[in-house]
Amino acid sequence: MNNPRRTTVRIPNLFSSDSPLVTTLLAITALLVGFGLLMVLSASSITSGINNDGNFLHDTLTQSAGVALGSAAALIIARFPLDFWRRFRNSFIVIGIGLQAAVLLVGDSYGGNRNWIQIGGVSLQPSEFIKLALIVWLAVWIHDNPHHFDQPLLYWWDRQLLWIIAPVLLILGGGDIGTVLIIGLIILGMLVIAGAPARPLVFLGLSAILLIVAYVTIAPSSRGDRFSIWLSGCKPEDYEGACWQTIHGYWALGSGGLFGLGAGSSRSKWSWLPHAESDYIFAIIGEEFGLVGAIFLLLIIVALAVTLVRLMRAYPQPLTRAIIAGVLVWIVGQSLVNIAVVLGLLPVLGVPLPMVSSGGSAIMANLLAIGVVISCVRYEERYG
Repeated sequence: MNNPRRTTVRIPNLFSSDSPLVTTLLAITALLVGFGLLMVLSASSITSGINNDGNFLHDTLTQSAGVALGSAAALIIARFPLDFWRRFRNSFIVIGIGLQAAVLLVGDSYGGNRNWIQIGGVSLQPSEFIKLALIVWLAVWIHDNPHHFDQPLLYWWDRQLLWIIAPVLLILGGGDIGTVLIIGLIILGMLVIAGAPARPLVFLGLSAILLIVAYVTIAPSSRGDRFSIWLSGCKPEDYEGACWQTIHGYWALGSGGLFGLGAGSSRSKWSWLPHAESDYIFAIIGEEFGLVGAIFLLLIIVALAVTLVRLMRAYPQPLTRAIIAGVLVWIVGQSLVNIAVVLGLLPVLGVPLPMVSSGGSAIMANLLAIGVVISCVRYEERYG
């Protein structure tokens, strides 16, 4: 009797890489995302049940869907060649401009920001994806213009940079100062790592700060009240207004002590702390897991930063290095900004904690960024 033929089907490893640094990056990302899902489940359970007819899992399921879609998309783009990002960099910006323009026309407003749009019954925040598009575009610009930094600052500002200015102005038009500040941080960080001279960067940074201050002062928005309270401190009459979130964030952190109240035991999430599952999720982490839990999260963020820096040093091809630098400044920098807001070191800006806070668009954009990094690293490993 003849033995039946055996057919072997090889399924490629979508994240195949010779570098152990990529494995470390994936492990840290999975740890952050998993911890984030746990905290979103805890922090959002009460408000989710109130807002969704008793379905306390609604926000967690929405976040899980974002994780699933973002992970699947990251698996796919991790196999894209490096040239793909160079060829379609303008297309990414055009799509972002179109979506952000639609936000201004027919989008939804919340908390003084017009930053969301409904597409097929799904709420989308295009500005999160614009961050990644700008990282790719600026990385290619840095790669293709290596001698720009040897010229005066005015020489940098050719018509190409309208690709950066246009989406930023549209986001600012929606009142989202927090996102604009993060984008500014990304741009400055990428230029610093690319070796731009200090004097023009200081000039650009100070100019950006002055423009933001002028905008906050002139534009009718709650952001102005939050900036002024941050500078002058909370007064008793501000407790039920602009200081409510800040003060209750302090109370949440303080009540956690050294080891916290225990997972799921937060008191602040019972409608006392606004946006406990998103902008202020770090306060819930401190309340439930205490100082130990907060330090644990900070150590994970530091590990992510160290891994991305090591990837930049291991793969110094200019485009790869610039893209990794942008993702580093975005995810790690925004994490530190979010934590600084909760601690009162910065005014309330409305930026989430990357990979941890609730927000489908944010988590998908973060995971896509990791996929882009792996795409660049894998290409350089193969072709140098």
